[in-house]
Amino acid sequence: MLAVIIVLIIMDGCIDWSVDLKTYMALAGEPVRVKCALFYSYIRTNYSMAQSTGLRLMWYKNKGDLEEPIIFSEVRMSKEEDSIWFHSAEAQDSGFYTCVLRNSTYCMKVSMSLTVAENESGLCYNSRIRYLEKSEVTKRKEISCPDMDDFKKSDQEPDVVWYKECKPKMWRSIIIQKGNTLLIQEVQEEDGGNYTCELKFEGKLVRRTTELKVTELGGRREGLEYQFKECFLPLPLLPLLYWKVMMA
Repeated sequence: MLAVIIVLIIMDGCIDWSVDLKTYMALAGEPVRVKCALFYSYIRTNYSMAQSTGLRLMWYKNKGDLEEPIIFSEVRMSKEEDSIWFHSAEAQDSGFYTCVLRNSTYCMKVSMSLTVAENESGLCYNSRIRYLEKSEVTKRKEISCPDMDDFKKSDQEPDVVWYKECKPKMWRSIIIQKGNTLLIQEVQEEDGGNYTCELKFEGKLVRRTTELKVTELGGRREGLEYQFKECFLPLPLLPLLYWKVMMA
């Protein structure tokens, strides 16, 4: 069964897309970039084009039912075009960040979730902020290092090192590292576990951990499967409240 859900809310004359599906996760002390999702999933324009039409981008942090304007210190946190850069994220930075694009006649906003956590004792990750991948045995599986484009220099690919269960590993011949991805050409049950990719950026380590769950071939899948579709809007546009569910 497949369900497609589109949710749009109009409040105080501003189109509110609620919370974006993408979540940001980082370990304490790491840099992390939170992008305004409006420019990537909701409107067909970029930051420069929006500026040229007189639209302003403002950032707020959600505190309970309130949205407080963010004061950028430039030391630990700065605003760069369509993003917030946390140069050294802290646990207190966890929460929801709202970007608002507006002028006198147009307003649209969306919130992004950021979770910052300390390493668990004796580990190189925190289990609360792992990514999840699934594969059946004998299948081909590619594990990517999430959001590494944010740390890519224009003239070179990031130098990524991979670990399994936080330890260096001699990969067997059918496991190939290519750039920021690890390709398992034929998954075995023993391949399940935690894969951590690591790179250096501006003198700091950046780590992302993905848990790979391996199941038997042809295992039963239960439950309702959701597929979320992007809905792009032209600028400017103020549609009505719109809910739509399609079952197939």
